[in-house]
Order: sequence, then structure tokens, then C-alpha cells
Amino acid sequence: MQNYIKACVLLHIMGEPLKFGVEPNMREVPPGEHATFKVGKVEDWKVIETEWGEKYSFPITLLSHPSYDSIPKKGLEMQWQTKSGSAQGLYDWMYTKEHVMKVFDHDMSKELDSVMTLYRRDTGTYMLEIPQ
Repeated sequence: MQNYIKACVLLHIMGEPLKFGVEPNMREVPPGEHATFKVGKVEDWKVIETEWGEKYSFPITLLSHPSYDSIPKKGLEMQWQTKSGSAQGLYDWMYTKEHVMKVFDHDMSKELDSVMTLYRRDTGTYMLEIPQ
């Protein structure tokens, strides 16, 4: 706990805001359903270690999801944290195995600004669709 407090104080001193609490995470998509979202800045995509093992973490704006009663038109800001192969594919599309962002010969903003659809099959597996 003392190390956490020291880290918070250090971040605050360095000009970063002092934050307490956790970011909301997107709930699982029920089997046979889908959710839509836009991904946040590529620089904020991460591979994180959790108590359930390594996960991919993306900032997103959630636009639709069957497990949320109401979502504002502007969407809900949250994290998508998952071990799914579709998340690994998205991460590997933009980053090398050494977690260095790839360089592309064209502007990726069209793909990254699009509304992505995350489908969950009845078997429980996920498929991510990114319009071109």
C-alpha cells in the first residue's frame, strides 16, 4: 500500500492527475449477441497482467451492448479487457511482439475511427469485425 501511495504522489508531482478507483470495464457479451464500440487512442492499448492472467486492454467508447439497459448517444467510456483471440488479433495488427507500435505506409485513421462490432458466437468465442 505504501508503494501505491508513493507512486500516486510521484505521478501527482510530475503533473499527472491524482486518481483513485478503477476504470469501468465492458461486461462480457452474452452468447449469440453482439456489441458495438469505437476504440480509443492506439498509444493507450496495453497488455496487462491480472489475477486471471495476461489480458489485452483497450480504451473504448461503448455504443451498444445487450447487457446495458441504456447507453447515451455519445456512448460510455470504458476499458475492454479480454483474453479473446479477436483482441489479440486487434493488438497484433497494430503492435509487434516486442509491444512496439508498427509503422504503416498508409493512414490507419479510417479503420481505427470506425464502429467495430464484437460478435459472440453461441460457442462462447468472439469475432471482431472492422469495416473497411
